[in-house]
Amino acid sequence: MTGAPLPVPAGLVLVLGARGFLGTQIVAGLRAMGWDVRVPPPGDLTAAPGADWNRWLDGVSGVINAAGRTGGSPGELTRANALLPARVLEELARTGGNGDVKLVHLASAAEYGAVPEGHASAEDEPARPLSPYGASKLAGTVLIEEALRSGRVRGAALRLTNPLGAGIGAGTLPGRAARELTAAVREGHPTVRFGPLGARRDFVDARDAARAALHALTSDLSGVVNVGSGQARPVRDVVDGLAALTGYRGRILEDAPGSPRSGDVPYQRADISRLLGSGFTLRHSLDDALQSLLSGVEAGPADPRRSEPILR
Repeated sequence: MTGAPLPVPAGLVLVLGARGFLGTQIVAGLRAMGWDVRVPPPGDLTAAPGADWNRWLDGVSGVINAAGRTGGSPGELTRANALLPARVLEELARTGGNGDVKLVHLASAAEYGAVPEGHASAEDEPARPLSPYGASKLAGTVLIEEALRSGRVRGAALRLTNPLGAGIGAGTLPGRAARELTAAVREGHPTVRFGPLGARRDFVDARDAARAALHALTSDLSGVVNVGSGQARPVRDVVDGLAALTGYRGRILEDAPGSPRSGDVPYQRADISRLLGSGFTLRHSLDDALQSLLSGVEAGPADPRRSEPILR
């Protein structure tokens, strides 16, 4: 499929994970485009009765699944990242909406696992996740791919790299760095410590990631599609960029314990030619994303529920 933009009809979209980091931006984007949005109440959607799903899916023309977990036990990860997509597919088939409703699922570049330095991961390459998180996300993507191949559903699975922006969790490295550097400037701390910052990651502005979800919803884009910047940057660039924006001039050391997730995958870069070939354009730079991240820190305290690790 080319992903050429289609006319955007007035319609209703069910958004799962609407209260999360990316979900809030997706909802705002939908409403700005004139779509009506339906959001289920908080809770375990995999255990919701069929009658609830009947109400949620009634009259919708699209479903965006932005729900999921990046941390937790294997059981918790499986329930959020594999069983929920399975439940969505089952309910679409049961309610007869699988042919008329387009499903957009937020997958993860962690599904690729480790790749050689300099390599850009493409959608048709084997996925070899190295973490329980990546494995659980891949399970959900495989279910959706099979449903797409069989014609049981229309939709796309967007393999996101590392989104940055306002509302990112305080438990992520960029979220923590923004808060600690802001505090260091305010309180005059001469040193801020992190773990090793040499891993290279594909960072994308969260607003572009949300726009990609809306693009997938309103175009004929289908299948697995990478969403990222197409560039691999040292994590140190994020910390140094935040230091420059906050005005921090102290020392930034890398002598704290590192993240095992980061060490497992020292390099990440997405081949985004399929996304760009569909007519989508990135609007925001890394500096834009960091400024947005800081604006969220200045606006108020972090939501403790948004603690997903960024180094996927």
